[in-house]
Amino acid sequence: LGSADLRHISLMSFPAATTPPSTADVALLAFANAAEWAARDLFAVAAALPAFSAEEQSVLVGFHDHHRAAAQALGGLIGADAPNVREDAVYNAFRSRLSGSDKGAILDALRELENTLVATHTSLVGTLDGTAGSSLVASIITIQARHAASLALLAGRSLDDALVNEAVALAPGATS
Repeated sequence: LGSADLRHISLMSFPAATTPPSTADVALLAFANAAEWAARDLFAVAAALPAFSAEEQSVLVGFHDHHRAAAQALGGLIGADAPNVREDAVYNAFRSRLSGSDKGAILDALRELENTLVATHTSLVGTLDGTAGSSLVASIITIQARHAASLALLAGRSLDDALVNEAVALAPGATS
């Protein structure tokens, strides 16, 4: 490399390292991480049910993968303090509703799960101190809101059912 090339490289700006989340943010993000792992596991259960066609199972596996990716992203932001295990209270709250052959009831339970996560994550965005955590959680919300709408329509529900979210946010520590 010539001196002009080296001068150009030295003038390049490199992104600053992300500030690690505060202790308070780690607790909130860890809860979101664990809730996402629970959702991943719940979608795995649903995708394995014989009530669904291969095409429907593919959709559920896709949603499973989205929750896994969200959990991994949250874990990456948290670092070594990430629980990276499911929140059993979230899992147990929905698991019993994922059985049988009533696709509509199963899809409604999954939609309620998604809407609950949307409400929960929305409450976290307003509580988190760091912008990295807030922006990551906000990006997850948009995907889960789409999941909820898709599940409502797949279940044959109305457009209002697809778009209205009356779920109550989960509180970290209140479900464990």
